Amino acid sequence: MTDGKSFLIVTGVARSGTTALAELLNAHPRICLGIERFKFRYLLEHDYSPEFFTRERFFDFRKEDTNLRPEVRPAWQPTYDAIAAKWDEAEVIGDKVPDLMPVLAEFMAANPDYKYICILRNLKDVGLSWQARADRPRDSWPQGKGFGPACESWAEQHEILHGMVRDRALRERLFLLDYDQMYADPALTEAALLGFLGVARDPAFRAMLDGHAEFVRTKKARKVPEQFAELYRAVDMGPIRGMRKIAREQMSLWADRFYKTEGG
Repeated sequence: MTDGKSFLIVTGVARSGTTALAELLNAHPRICLGIERFKFRYLLEHDYSPEFFTRERFFDFRKEDTNLRPEVRPAWQPTYDAIAAKWDEAEVIGDKVPDLMPVLAEFMAANPDYKYICILRNLKDVGLSWQARADRPRDSWPQGKGFGPACESWAEQHEILHGMVRDRALRERLFLLDYDQMYADPALTEAALLGFLGVARDPAFRAMLDGHAEFVRTKKARKVPEQFAELYRAVDMGPIRGMRKIAREQMSLWADRFYKTEGG
């Protein structure tokens, strides 16, 4: 904690919806979440310093921190302008960085007072998203990171995460959020997220959540193409099934806590 602020890390397998979740959280006037702000520090250097979430350091963009610096990715400048404008009043400061599972236990040990959200998403949609980006000739996404590598990364990271969340005490700090269910009941998701983060309701946050839910509802379901079916079937779904059960329990738990807080 610094000046009454709490710290948050958002992660999940790449292409699991972490950016959409960051957009939702940043819609709240009391939440400031960087977009892969310190991913090189975390993943390459294993540096999890709380100093990163001081105002001076957060806005000191360095090439050793990330490739998503506003100077080279100007599309993110409005996000950081908005974060700067609400920083002083913010109650939650953090960063969203996908693929943190290999270092997550180390990260949590180094920062036991942080909160963590790990988003879960089905393998089919994650794999197809990896493949779609790999197929784009002008995309910065590596051409070799298609459906097969997605299956490997998804399985490895969920196995790690599943082992971690067997520790019930750890679940007070780590919230498993099921992307495939979070938009089915926006009111429940709103209460759970606000309860976990300890912030009040806000109309902009709810409007963003409702907008995301409508977008998800209108998306057409996709099937796994035949050329990837064998890869898909070979992945062990046991860990994700276990974690989805925990995610449902946590959703109810944090929503109930929020409702009790609201009720005084």
